[in-house]
Amino acid sequence: MKLTREEVTLEILELYSKLSFILDHRAAEYYVENPDKILPSVQIRYRRVCVYFAYLGVKIENIKHFYSLDFIADFKDYKFSDEVIPTINSVLEGNFKIENIRNRSLKFMILRLVNFRKGYMDVLENFFGGVRLMGSISIEERASKAFVLEGRKDIDNLIERLNKVITHLLFPQTKDFDLNLLIEKYNFPTEDYKVLDKKEWDDYHEGI
Repeated sequence: MKLTREEVTLEILELYSKLSFILDHRAAEYYVENPDKILPSVQIRYRRVCVYFAYLGVKIENIKHFYSLDFIADFKDYKFSDEVIPTINSVLEGNFKIENIRNRSLKFMILRLVNFRKGYMDVLENFFGGVRLMGSISIEERASKAFVLEGRKDIDNLIERLNKVITHLLFPQTKDFDLNLLIEKYNFPTEDYKVLDKKEWDDYHEGI
């Protein structure tokens, strides 16, 4: 069985989003030093992501190292995929060539895209989500959501485009991952983290 790079990228983006609730707060260092205190489902996600990059010869030191994308500095013999070269070439100036782009610039390029995607997703979640304590939905809320939903196709296209670009930047030469090899050689976690994630969510809300 193989996992596509698109599937792996979505796992990475989901983990990034999960860790933002931990690492964007004052308690960040506590969790960096005590990763066993993180929710089990997030620990499994993190271990899976570490294995993906270990397979490519890149070591992720800890959750902070992952969240900052500093591990990209260890990418070796990096070559941009054909899918992103035209766009990158279109913004280069003077005698600067795509071959001159170093891993540090690549890191910030990906980081900006990942954070833009996360911010965009957060806006959508806040706009359509939220907890209603009482009362019915107002006409203003129903109308505003209807207007946004009319552009749902454009929203989906942007998310898909960002996912695709981030995928090609992270894995330009790797199209898929052999699951059996990851399990045998890298002790890849096989627990169903999505089921565990749901249980953690349900337990949290039951305790409120």
